[in-house]
Amino acid sequence: MTRRRAPARLLAVSIAALLAALPSLAQACAACGVGNGRNKAAFFITTIFLSLLPLGIIGALVFWLARNARGFIASEFRESDEDVPPAVAPGTGPAGS
Repeated sequence: MTRRRAPARLLAVSIAALLAALPSLAQACAACGVGNGRNKAAFFITTIFLSLLPLGIIGALVFWLARNARGFIASEFRESDEDVPPAVAPGTGPAGS
């Protein structure tokens, strides 16, 4: 049985080696490694921009939430008795007379 498994192992190892060597053979990103310095700088600046963009969006969202939550929390702890008219004692109002 071990002689039957040897060709299958050899095939699997050769396929794995081919797949491991494939990116170097294909040069996966032809634009990054080849070209003039301006292209490299453009790719580098774009990479930095796209890396920082999600952090900026998350920061803006946290800032917006903190700014709006401050007003909401302040209104929650404000005395609510200011908005309610004073209670009328029973029998002293127009209906009780």
